[in-house]
Formats: sequence, C-alpha cells, structure tokens
Amino acid sequence: MKRRRFSGSNSSTGNISLLGYTLVFMSLLVHKLDSAHFSVIGPDQPLVATVGDEVVLACRLSPRMSAQNMEVRWYRGQFSSVVHLYREGKDQYVEQMSEYRQRTEFQAGDIADGSVALRIRDIRLSDAGLYMCFFRSEVSYQEAAMELRVAVSGTSPLISIEAYQDGGVRLVCRSGGWYPEPQSLWKGLQGQPLPSLPAKCIQDENSLFQTESVLIVTEKSNQNLTCAVRNSVLNQEGVSRVYLADAFFPKISYVTVIRLTLNLLVLAFFIPCAIYYLWKQSKDTDKLRSQLKSFEENQRFQVEKEKEHYLASFLLRKARRFSVNVTLDPTTAHPELWVSPDQKSVRYAGAAKEQPIDPDLVDSYRCVLGAQKFASGRHYWEVKLKKKTVWHLGVCADTDDREQYKSIEPENGYWAIRLWNREYKALSTPRTTITLEIKPERVGVFLDYEGEEVSFFSLPNGSHIYTFNRCVFGRRSLRPFFSPGIHGSKEDVPLIIFTIRDW
Repeated sequence: MKRRRFSGSNSSTGNISLLGYTLVFMSLLVHKLDSAHFSVIGPDQPLVATVGDEVVLACRLSPRMSAQNMEVRWYRGQFSSVVHLYREGKDQYVEQMSEYRQRTEFQAGDIADGSVALRIRDIRLSDAGLYMCFFRSEVSYQEAAMELRVAVSGTSPLISIEAYQDGGVRLVCRSGGWYPEPQSLWKGLQGQPLPSLPAKCIQDENSLFQTESVLIVTEKSNQNLTCAVRNSVLNQEGVSRVYLADAFFPKISYVTVIRLTLNLLVLAFFIPCAIYYLWKQSKDTDKLRSQLKSFEENQRFQVEKEKEHYLASFLLRKARRFSVNVTLDPTTAHPELWVSPDQKSVRYAGAAKEQPIDPDLVDSYRCVLGAQKFASGRHYWEVKLKKKTVWHLGVCADTDDREQYKSIEPENGYWAIRLWNREYKALSTPRTTITLEIKPERVGVFLDYEGEEVSFFSLPNGSHIYTFNRCVFGRRSLRPFFSPGIHGSKEDVPLIIFTIRDW
C-alpha cells in the first residue's frame, strides 16, 4: 500500500510538471506569433533630389522590433528588379540591377529597432519613380511604397532685345538645363505679372528643358522688367532684370515717315514673295510645333498609364494575399435562381422573362448572398464572368430587412458594380459610369473593413475598375453579393466563384 501511494505521488508530480512545461511552451509560442506581425512605414511625402546629388530612402517596422535577421529589399516595378538587398546579416549584390552598382549604401545603424535606410549616390533622371521597401521575417513579410522625384535647376535667364514688333520692343528671355518643365513669368517693377506670349519649352538630347518667353514692351508700359524661371519641384527660381531707357523708343519725324513711304513703294514688288515665304515658314513651324506637342502629350499619357497600371498591379497583388474561399448561401437565393451543389456557381433558371425596367432594384434582377459574413479584416475573392452580358457584384450588409424593390446604393447597405446594356456602372449615389479598355474575364472584389473600402479589379490584365471610399459599414456584418442577370432563356450562363490556390 505504501508503494502504491508513493507511486501515485510521483505520477501526480510528473503530470503537474508536464502541464507546467506545456503552458510555458504555449505562452512562448503565442508570444513569438504575436511578435511576427508587423507593418512597414515609409515617408508620407515624395522625396526630392537633384541630379548628381544623393538621397536617403528610409523605412521602419511598426511596432519597433529587430530586423537583423530579416531580409530587407528595395526594388522597383517587379520584385526581381533589385535596387539593394540585405539578407543573412550582410549586403547581397548578385541580384542588384547594373545601373545601381557602386551607387547604393545600406545604413543599418538602427536595425535593432527596425529602422533602416538606403543611400543612393550620383542621382540620375532615370532614378525618378516608385520604390518599394520590403521586409521579410521567417513567418511574415510586408512592404511600403515611396516616390522619388528628381529635378534640375537650370541656368540663370538671359534677356535679349531682338527687334521692334507691334509698336514696341521685342524682349526674349531664355534659359536651359531644367527638369521637370519650368515655369516662365515676366514681372513689372512692383512684382506684378505682365502679359506675354506663351512660353516655349523643348527637351534636348539629355531630357533637359530649354525655355523661351517673349514680351513686347511699348514706351508707355513698364520699363523695369524681371524675367523669372521657376522649378516647382525644388521650389527654386532663376531671375534676371532689365531696364529699357527712352532711347530704345525713337521718335518718328515727318522726314522718317516720307522715307519709310518711299521704301515701302520700292519694296512693294517684293512683298508678295516675302508674304509667301513667311507663310510657308509659318506653316512649317506650326507643323513642327504640332508634332512636338503631340509627342509630348503622348509621352505624358504613356507615363501616366504606366504609373496607373503599376499602382493597380501593386494594390491587386496586396489584395490577393487576403484571398478567402467564398461559397453561396442557397437560403438567400431568389426562387428563380439555381445554385450548384458545390455552392460555387449560380445561374438564372426561371421562366423566360424580359429584363426589368429598373436594373438597380433588389428583386428586379434576382440575387444570392455569400455564405461568409465579414465584420472585420481584409478579404478578397474573384468571380468568373465567361461571356455574360448582364451581372451585378459587390457586398451588402447582413440584415433580415431585405425589402423587395429596395434601391441598390450605399445608403441602403449595398456597395456594388454592374454590367447592363453594354455599360459598366458603379452603383454609387449618383451612379458613376466606368470605362474599361478590355472586357474583364473575371472580377476581383477586395473588402477592407477597417479601411472602409470596397475595391474591384479587372482580370487577367489586373487593371483597377472602381473603389468605394469612406464606406459607412456601421459595425454590421457584410456578405458577398451576386446577381447572374436574366437573358430571357431557360439556360443562362452562370456566375462562377473562382478559388485562388497556391498564392
């Protein structure tokens, strides 16, 4: 009996020790998982640098934690376009782009607190654009975007007196070596702007701008003049001043008028030839100006499109990290809709009917809700459209008060877009017409509950369709919202919820 009691005591002690070790291990594991979540914070304003100078791209972790054992990467555009890479406690140069070789320096003085910076020397015009600061630990990764603007201040303006024109003196202000395109302005003695001819700007072979501004000065106008050329990015300007004395405005006597008349009579024979020559020169000049203007507008359009596409791709790539498996709730489906057994597709299966007059009423076009309810966090799903010509997609508030013929709009708890009569629209208040270059094969829906945003993306090209901002969710649960539309046939093309795997 004593042996049994002694054995029982050891067993109890062992069980208590094992329980204690388990609790300690679980607390350490939870602490490690909690410490693994972080965000990356970069500058909230664009950085500005001049050509030939240097710039520091700084970013940090929030909450503060050590990044000594993390991978820190700066890249542009694609993840593989490496500007600088820090991994395994040292700089890695194998993947670095050739144009940044010998120009970058990783500053890790405060890396124990999660703060790092990248110094880029010998700044070039091609360095302008978006940069991504990327951190990766063993269990998580995040990144932040920052914009670098590159500018150059040009030469001091040079004012020249070129000719008499329109009863006054023609002054030309020239300056070169600016980036981006500068602003030219003539000012009077009190600093007031003076009316002048439109300034001309032309880019040279080094992509720097040469500017030329013309002012016609009469004897009765302000003769104390200032020409200023300004770089709005660097907030710098070059200034030159000139004073025109009365000697520049000679008085015309009767003898001068007679001589001028005789000269005009002598030259009357050559005037038609001169007019033709000037007309031809003017026509050629206008053609050249038109070509230059068209080229510059096309370049600006291409840059804006490229930037827009890059930002949309970045947002989509970030959204797809929060992919969820969405299924349909057959109990919410309209009686004329058929939900597949796997609850991943829906189509119209009722009797053939004409389209409703108002496409934005809840029961006019038949709908079904997703089975999932979201009251926090970020969630992303995609819907295959195939060759459908009518559909509605989005999210709606989870409520039992789903009235018939309620208008689809944010005020009634709906955030959705639609395709109807070959026209895409966001069902905002008022409605917003959407123009898409390519008809989407799939539509991605991204819900950011705390960010109060619902965004839509066109796939496979990854372009941005529309975003509802500052949504008033009112702490209500939200559910995916689908309507396959009616084509007037018994067998309609289904909407299919696309499952993203291996992302």
